[in-house]
Amino acid sequence: MSLSVQTNIMGQPVFHAFVEQGPAWPMTSWDVLQQKPIEVNFMEVGKLLERVHERKELLLCTIRSSQVVPIYPFLTQMQAGGFECIHVLTCDANTYIITFAAFSPERAMGSFEAGIARLASERSLVGVSRTFIDTDVRRWWTAVLESTSACHLNIYQDHVFSRLDRELVAISDEDRMRFLSRIITALDDRGYEGASAVIDQVFNQIVEHNYRIEDVAELSAQVLLAAVGLKAGSGRDRLVQLPLSTRQWLQYVGKQCPKWWDWRDRLKQSLMVIMGREEALTSAHSAQIGQVIQMIESNYDSDLDVASLAARVFLSPSYLSKRFKSETGMTIREFIVQTRLNKAKDMLLHDFHLKAYEVGAHVGYPDPTYFNKLFKRQVGLTPKAFRDRAVRQSLGIHESD
Repeated sequence: MSLSVQTNIMGQPVFHAFVEQGPAWPMTSWDVLQQKPIEVNFMEVGKLLERVHERKELLLCTIRSSQVVPIYPFLTQMQAGGFECIHVLTCDANTYIITFAAFSPERAMGSFEAGIARLASERSLVGVSRTFIDTDVRRWWTAVLESTSACHLNIYQDHVFSRLDRELVAISDEDRMRFLSRIITALDDRGYEGASAVIDQVFNQIVEHNYRIEDVAELSAQVLLAAVGLKAGSGRDRLVQLPLSTRQWLQYVGKQCPKWWDWRDRLKQSLMVIMGREEALTSAHSAQIGQVIQMIESNYDSDLDVASLAARVFLSPSYLSKRFKSETGMTIREFIVQTRLNKAKDMLLHDFHLKAYEVGAHVGYPDPTYFNKLFKRQVGLTPKAFRDRAVRQSLGIHESD
């Protein structure tokens, strides 16, 4: 993916993803995880940067999450901690690039980290650029690249956010072939156990060297394709949807936002399925967990309980609960609440003919008092305050106005 500045019919420069970039901009590709084109009005960004107080410093934060990001409570907390939000670039409901300004960003980093910790989950990747004072839009774009790379680096670090304190490097062809040869040789000689042990070693080296995620995705796809070749005709790979291409692995990372150990375990699980071990049959339960997720997302407004969900996928309630927690990182009840509240947020922002209590009833919470308390506990605002805040934001009205 690369970028360009083009001129639209209104004469304003606009950023486009997936097109060849112009010579005036850094000759580098952007975020390999961004699947959909986005646009940035550089003229608007430039005007916003010019309004920043001359004594304030700027920094950018890239947030990518497997869940819908509660962006407004986060921005409110950042403002209380001394950070002024200058610009929000919305890539999708799960990805934001936010420009902050502060008189002393380093002093305020304590509150920043606390806000990120509250915002982020186990399935979030957060990167922060270096601070800068130059309000030129080209320096801003360099910070976009920095924060995006730091977000990728966060896969390898057990921190709530990462800064680009080291470069992500390409896997050389020699190292790629060495890694692949070691895994496949172990798989051919010693079966799954041997290959699993080598994958552990390879990922330890991946973390040590901070390889580019697109290169790790390509290596992962090559491992699985080679394994499919060893087990040609077994049909086991159809038990679950396996990421057999670089693009599928990048889609997995972009959607699930895994840490490196999650990525490693996903690769090993997929390999287990391909090799047809008896233990691999348990991986078929991944398909059953997918059915449960689909049932919850399709019937979020109904009375849902573990027992009825388990019966529909022919599992015991206790085993379903264990598998669901293992594969999603959440309990079934937590996932139901998250699904309902995400739908409630969407309705609050788009279905203005519905009152807040009517939205609650639509998503499975007919008791207005309970819906208000639950929404505020999870989001940080009441449903009405969440809607009002969004309206003010869309109109460009600040809290002090």
